[in-house]
Amino acid sequence: MRKLLLLTAAVTLFLSAGCNCPCGLFTKKENADDVFANMQKAIDVSGKQKTIKSALIVYDTHLGKKEQSKITLKVKDKIGIRLEIRSGKSLAVRACSDKKGWEYTTAKGLRMLNAKEIRELKLEASYLSPNIKFDRLFASAKLDGSQKINGVDNWKLICYPYAKFKLSSITMFVDKKTYLVSKSIEANSKNQDEDIITYYGDYEEYNGIVMPFMMVAQVGSRILEFKLISADWNAEIADSEFAVPEALGKSK
Repeated sequence: MRKLLLLTAAVTLFLSAGCNCPCGLFTKKENADDVFANMQKAIDVSGKQKTIKSALIVYDTHLGKKEQSKITLKVKDKIGIRLEIRSGKSLAVRACSDKKGWEYTTAKGLRMLNAKEIRELKLEASYLSPNIKFDRLFASAKLDGSQKINGVDNWKLICYPYAKFKLSSITMFVDKKTYLVSKSIEANSKNQDEDIITYYGDYEEYNGIVMPFMMVAQVGSRILEFKLISADWNAEIADSEFAVPEALGKSK
């Protein structure tokens, strides 16, 4: 799996730092819709979500034994998505605007993204966006019992992305008391024998949105560590950052 697609493992699923669920919630039988509804309520702790039209989110990361890298996500409502990874002197960028997408890497230069790669980028951005909507992100989900994660009871949710994404189901483990996502498991599209397993921790409110500040993903023998550095809602982002570069635009 290419370096950019490894970020898919860093699914940013926002949960409450405390219990914001309605009293009496645990007196009835839980289902997937109930879990998602409470997760969604816990995201927006200050009523900001509907006002967010753009976001600039930065992570520091250690990709296995490689030197420290920085991952930057830029999202602008109805304009585009841009995902950047800088590691030393290397740069990798994936971006899309409307139905056109492109990629630039230091090693290989510029190229256009195909339709599948654009769908993958859009799904990654949906995971990481501060105004994530679970009912729009997944076509369906089912509650598959519960499981202990580090001694804590968690709901086990099997989530099915929309068919257009052509991706396998994603399993999430959600703390029964806090609705904090403890762990997620996703199939590796490049190697079926290597699941992408991600652990989440250090949840805090950041500018009105609750996010995990630390994430650790395991892909086979590789370990990826992510630390949230900054998140700027309604950031000033030029439309040109999402547009197809001139060199590629002329070739089409």
